[in-house]
Amino acid sequence: MEEKIHGLSMRDCAEIMSKDGELKAQHGEASYTPHLNKYLAERGVDQNTWANSWNGWWTRMQSDPSGQLHAKFATMQQGLSMKAHMADVPDASQDQKEGVTLDLYAQLMAKIAGGEDAEALLAANGLSMDQWQKAQKGWNDAMAADVNHHLTTQYGTLYAKYTPGFQANMEAQTAAIMAADYAERAAGRPDEPEVEYTFDDMLREMGDSTPDTRWSAGHHVCNTWDIGDHADPALDAAAKKAYELAHECLESHNEFTVSNAEAATSDLKMFAAEGFMTAEQASDTENAMGRCLGRARDHLENLEAAFAPIRDKAVPERITMQTAIQDYTSLIDELSETIEEWADNYSEPSAAAAPSASFTPPNTGAMQPSTPAVETGFIAVLKRIPIIGNIIRMLGL
Repeated sequence: MEEKIHGLSMRDCAEIMSKDGELKAQHGEASYTPHLNKYLAERGVDQNTWANSWNGWWTRMQSDPSGQLHAKFATMQQGLSMKAHMADVPDASQDQKEGVTLDLYAQLMAKIAGGEDAEALLAANGLSMDQWQKAQKGWNDAMAADVNHHLTTQYGTLYAKYTPGFQANMEAQTAAIMAADYAERAAGRPDEPEVEYTFDDMLREMGDSTPDTRWSAGHHVCNTWDIGDHADPALDAAAKKAYELAHECLESHNEFTVSNAEAATSDLKMFAAEGFMTAEQASDTENAMGRCLGRARDHLENLEAAFAPIRDKAVPERITMQTAIQDYTSLIDELSETIEEWADNYSEPSAAAAPSASFTPPNTGAMQPSTPAVETGFIAVLKRIPIIGNIIRMLGL
């Protein structure tokens, strides 16, 4: 009989977790809860039961020195997530590069990796070495350009299909990794020391060539100024630079750095309320926010129009597009509220506090995507495993 905790098996938890991710991608973080509650009700459970069951299973997995429970759950979650986010992707297995289908390419690559003779395999399939090398380049180039991970995920699935014992090997690798993690915890693994982010680090990074890095550093300077000594010349100079960077961010952010623009809006609102800006700078800032708001609304409208046809389709780009929609919605809310209250919140600077630096026009050079935060825990461990890691990253987990 299948073991259950609070009435739910491990398989039940994996299915609910997969459906949770699917509904978030379909309806968005702010709107998906009623849909999840309906799904849970159809299964005869509620949020409280689901939460208690998952907490129980997580405790069991964390208490398993063999790592087998973690590995079993990872296998379940992988299959369910693939179905939830890839089921409607067109089948590319019979697409060809230089006469070699994706299916055959994965099959031959798996057999060569398994130690079989490459020349004999090519000959058996009527391929010359020159044709094979051109096909390899064709498929590698196609997968490198596959930003939505349609090809790469299908290739991974086919490769696993043609690798004997692949699933068992992956489960064994996962179990070994989690067993090692358990052993470290049992031995009293010390917490990783927290790396201090200093004021000097902020100053250095405000001059970085990567927009995300310098805008994030500017945001930290704003927080430091907010609680610091406004009479400190070094902090005052840094705040003036952070003010310029906040304007640059409003003018130049993109989908990868929209959260920076929301932080910049909050920082500029704080500067205005605490008497940092002259009346002219306050007017420039309000106008910059208005321009940013207009662009954000236009972009959100385009995103929602592009998202509508795939809202109910199990394709991986639904995840990234829904994330962008939520990010721009949040930015628009922050900008709208700030602009609406701008006149009421602005404070004239005192003579001693009045900023002497004039606004520097923003750098509108090419943007770079923001660097993801360092991840820890079970999912971070799984991402280190071949094939599974690629699939998990593609699914946005």
